[in-house]
Amino acid sequence: MPRVAKPAVAAASNRLEVADWVHAGLLLLADQGIVGVRVEALARGLGVTKGSFYWHFKDREALLREMLQSWRRRATLSVIERLQGRATTPVSRLDSLLQLPFASPKAQDGASVELAIRLWARQDATARAVLEEIDMLRMGFICAIFEELGFGSDDAQARASLVYGFMREGATLPSKLHAETLTTLISGLLVNGAVPEPASA
Repeated sequence: MPRVAKPAVAAASNRLEVADWVHAGLLLLADQGIVGVRVEALARGLGVTKGSFYWHFKDREALLREMLQSWRRRATLSVIERLQGRATTPVSRLDSLLQLPFASPKAQDGASVELAIRLWARQDATARAVLEEIDMLRMGFICAIFEELGFGSDDAQARASLVYGFMREGATLPSKLHAETLTTLISGLLVNGAVPEPASA
């Protein structure tokens, strides 16, 4: 059965916001791929009629565009803004990035949505353009961290590629219980070229 979250407001009044439809669409995308994101399935899962959908969106394509923009904002732009505001040193920003795949139980959901968008982008030009922009923004942010640490452009790019690859796959790794140790080891290797000494007992 499709996983479509019913917001609390729906139970009370059946009046949904744009964000409710977008969230449900992303969950359905993660579960069934782009072919499964249909207006009928979403309305049924949310317990409303299709009329509620067309109150907010002209058509399915409008929903898909909003889903991409929502993912762009939440999975990249807001993350970069948050790290720039809270993590004051390049090493702290790097450590925070490496911990993102393990940061919360929702990380797995985020990884599933991203994988579905990457598959969608293989066959859709709009999705591909958004994905390419996101990859460029993320890589640029990570490269800047290593350049701030004193690495040249090529070395920064290579290290950023390793970090980005780890971040994309981290939520699917079986070693979540050792996430802190794993991220510390990776950070030490990439920044200092050595594995940090284990803490003494």
